[in-house]
Amino acid sequence: MRLRAISHDDGSIDAAQVKVIGLDDIRKAAGARWPRMREQVCAGSLAILSKHTGPKDVVIPAGDGFLIVLAEAAAGHNEARCEQMRQALSQFYLGDNGLQTLRPDVTTRTLTADGFADLLAFESRSDQEVRAQSAQLELIARIGICGAADCKVIADLVCPVHRTEQSARLAYNSDFVLDGRHHGRTFHDTDQALLQVVAEALAGGSIGSARPMGITVHAATMQRRRSREQFLTALATLPAEWRRKGFVSIAEIERGTPLMSITEWCFALRAMVSRICLDFHYSDHAITGIGATGAWAAGFHLPAHTGAQVGVRAARTLDQIDFWSKRVRGQGMRLTVNGFHDRAFLHNAARLGVEIATGDCLQPIQPMHRAALCV
Repeated sequence: MRLRAISHDDGSIDAAQVKVIGLDDIRKAAGARWPRMREQVCAGSLAILSKHTGPKDVVIPAGDGFLIVLAEAAAGHNEARCEQMRQALSQFYLGDNGLQTLRPDVTTRTLTADGFADLLAFESRSDQEVRAQSAQLELIARIGICGAADCKVIADLVCPVHRTEQSARLAYNSDFVLDGRHHGRTFHDTDQALLQVVAEALAGGSIGSARPMGITVHAATMQRRRSREQFLTALATLPAEWRRKGFVSIAEIERGTPLMSITEWCFALRAMVSRICLDFHYSDHAITGIGATGAWAAGFHLPAHTGAQVGVRAARTLDQIDFWSKRVRGQGMRLTVNGFHDRAFLHNAARLGVEIATGDCLQPIQPMHRAALCV
């Protein structure tokens, strides 16, 4: 009830994600003393945060940090409060001889209800789960792209994949699904590694030519002129036969990205490959003019939490799909949706107009290469 009371009129929620960076080093050094030191970090951090939160805010211990749901405030006010939290935590860690290697990472997000559910799921993992996941965070992999109506594989996509014990999903930035933002992160090195993997696989004959194959490029790579030019130069070295039949999907386009920029990216890529796909955040509704970009298909990744595809929330997710279907198909483009893990939900989505789909319930992921995914 408290969370509902402090949500915005449109149902969105302002949240601060506070992560304590550097705990692994202290954990290793502390040995048997780690539980006591962890309590010292948590109690001290919570005391600092309490000084910068009010009675209407909600502070939730989560993983190696905290999740703070912030009461609605004037524009910029919550961002300023989060910066004050970061500075106060930094001073606290520097003032303790045992904690000087720690640093706080405070990220503010405006989340939908599904984004908040994903964030809670991400942050409620145990220490053991987080450490196990960090050891195998992301891979460059090949996934099968299926026709949503019959679930048959129609193409392959080489892309970064974020893996957990429960599932694997297409993602450069595992947090993009939360709020459609990258918060300054870039992925140029990942795109270069991906192109190298594809080039080696094509040269070695380990990728067949029976069906079309696409690759992803991150929107942040296309946004920056230098990284865009480097990517296009490397893309031009791939075999002409592949480029004639292949396609490129621009992944994780941030909410609010100007249509002019996306059109520029598509124009540059269409000189190299025959088809372009656009991958947005599911909450981005500013898609009225994307047909003018020249892209062949557009869509999004479903919310990551399992509840989005079952029960009451599934109906709300289908409403999102219906919105996208009418606008994307109405512009002569195909609707592509990633992240299906429930066949019954996929069937309902196909009836609403989803034509192209990926997900755990369709085709297993085939790892190709380990990747460092951000700079």
